[in-house]
Amino acid sequence: MSALPQIADMPFRSRMSTVPTQAPRNCSLRKVSQPRPHSPVRRACAFVLIENLPQLAEAYDLDFARSVSREVRQRLCARFLTSVKADLACLRDDCFLLWSNDFFAKDDGSASEQSASEQLESLLLALGSEPISARGTTALARLHVNWIDVQAPDQMGDSEIALTLWTAQPFPDAHEKPTEGWRQNYRADMDVAVRLSEAIHAGRLTFAWRPIINAYASASMLYWEARPDVLVSPDQQTSLTPEVFLPCLQRLGLTRAFDSLVVRQVIDALRDQPLVQLGVSLFVQSARIDHWWASVLSTLKSSPELASRLTVEISDSMAFSSLQAVRDFCARLRSFGCRIAIKDFGAGRGNLAAAQACRPDIIKLEASFLRRARESEFGGECLRDMLTLCGHLAVYVVADGVEREDDLGVALDAGVQWVQGHHLRGTEEPPRLAPPMSSIQRSLDVTKATYRAETR
Repeated sequence: MSALPQIADMPFRSRMSTVPTQAPRNCSLRKVSQPRPHSPVRRACAFVLIENLPQLAEAYDLDFARSVSREVRQRLCARFLTSVKADLACLRDDCFLLWSNDFFAKDDGSASEQSASEQLESLLLALGSEPISARGTTALARLHVNWIDVQAPDQMGDSEIALTLWTAQPFPDAHEKPTEGWRQNYRADMDVAVRLSEAIHAGRLTFAWRPIINAYASASMLYWEARPDVLVSPDQQTSLTPEVFLPCLQRLGLTRAFDSLVVRQVIDALRDQPLVQLGVSLFVQSARIDHWWASVLSTLKSSPELASRLTVEISDSMAFSSLQAVRDFCARLRSFGCRIAIKDFGAGRGNLAAAQACRPDIIKLEASFLRRARESEFGGECLRDMLTLCGHLAVYVVADGVEREDDLGVALDAGVQWVQGHHLRGTEEPPRLAPPMSSIQRSLDVTKATYRAETR
């Protein structure tokens, strides 16, 4: 991509002119220089990397990418620096360093590891949850953050700058390679993501609930699966359906922000309804332990009564980019009491590898197995063979895709016990959601209140 060398590969000192020279109030931006003879002790520091800044420069233009960089920096200064003693440095247009200060701090004790992670979650939410607009263009920044120990900004030399930039690079996701028409496709996906973000902030994120029921006794239910949806706004000419926005988020690499928000809302529903069992589906991209999940993991660890009623589904429709990351993520959730399900099993490659990584309690067969069983004898044999295989891999096997009356009979003939599909309604009342207050703002408020209470 032609814009990448301009925005991402230029040396640090030549890049200082690309950022504003006047910092907002309460923001100390210092030019990095060679180390002094007596360097001070290294300090805890958070790096903030705008992962998709090169893509924004290529899809739109370099000026817009620089506007995104300036806006992220201004949000940092406005929300996380409370005095002139706080330090901020810009290593490149896409990478900032935020030194621990009176408001934004990393405690040193191991007992505060979770609070330090929640501090970074608040950073992600504050900087990346709202779209950025400049000169008629609007987009979302994809951010990567973590703690690092470095010297004060006026003490950093070239070698430490290079090491910090290398450390800030995230583990790469499996994205599609740029093809002809990439810019137009990227802009179209980003337009959908922006519309979704605006709908979420307007309180229009809702859920459709799909029950998993016992094929032999419809009154027996395994759990309700939460399917995210967006209420249609009166000023919208086209609806925003999950079939449209979920693939866009996946292609843009913005799944973690959305999935963590959805899980927080489902946990709220579990808290409000102590007898209900709920499930929520995640992208494979989201199934890794990082700071987007800080408050969720903290809640599940401290509330086993909630975790025991939550099933986390991970789609098997695409290859796992990191089996170890998925294994660690599932193991952490299972240690809290959550159940793990593999969704769309059989639709993609690496089925056995996915099952080995996730060690699922539940396997949900992709809907095409039931459809083919309805159409031919060979399809019925395939369904029965898959049921036998999955029975060795998980306690519960679910046949998805019950779309009409005779599908239930096909499932029963094959020996399926648990079924799901649009034809099924369940005998219980579907779960209720609290008024759609912004979970993003609620998480920010909780994190800030917790931190202030700890520092008094």
